[in-house]
Amino acid sequence: YQPGDDIRTIDWRVTARSGRVHTKVFQEERERPVLIWLDLRPAMFFATRGRFKSVLASEVAGLLVWKTIAQGDRAGGVVQSGSDYAEFKPARSRGAALNFMRHMAQFTRREGREAGQGREQVALEDSWRRLCRVAEQGAEVFVISDFREAEAQSLQQLARINRQAPVTLIAIRDPFEQVIPEQGSYRFTDGAGHSLWVNLGLKSWRERYLARGRQTSASLQEFARKHRMTLVQLSTADEELIRLQKLAGGVR
Repeated sequence: YQPGDDIRTIDWRVTARSGRVHTKVFQEERERPVLIWLDLRPAMFFATRGRFKSVLASEVAGLLVWKTIAQGDRAGGVVQSGSDYAEFKPARSRGAALNFMRHMAQFTRREGREAGQGREQVALEDSWRRLCRVAEQGAEVFVISDFREAEAQSLQQLARINRQAPVTLIAIRDPFEQVIPEQGSYRFTDGAGHSLWVNLGLKSWRERYLARGRQTSASLQEFARKHRMTLVQLSTADEELIRLQKLAGGVR
């Protein structure tokens, strides 16, 4: 207690125990809403092991939403498909969380039906610019994607967001992007009746594909380091426990 303190804030219990007059100190509770940008564009519907990137990304988004709601904070964000998006204002209700999940499921089914139809795709830069507009001061932002199409110019939108709200990057990878079999032909399909065969015996093709994957990974790591962002890297082949351990190390 200091002279001039409001006597209505005196803590009588502490005063009685200590023999000295103490007052209660009040600190304004700071809310930290969580915004999630979820990538459900066609390229995310891919995997050679485990589960599709889109499935893993959706599971992570779901965990973040429910974790946020359970802590009493607000959760919202943007779900981005190839040609459309859904934007959710941060809310702390169970109904809002279920609405987020429902749109994830709808976008997943729609992308499966419309795969290979040649619809105009939304550029990452445009979608992240939209996220920049809705990101609140002091919010916490999670961007879940494989980042394979993320170029320096589009990543600058995330850097802008990070200046007012800390950004965590959650990169989804498939083992095929790091290690390719050196022989054999493999059939790839878009799920809509279109397919092609790739001869992995072509060394030049393997080298170009792997080089692109390494460049994407290295560029993203450097970007995260430069802007002091947390980067969590998950694989479609990760076991449940491994995935949770990785998330726990990067998500607070």
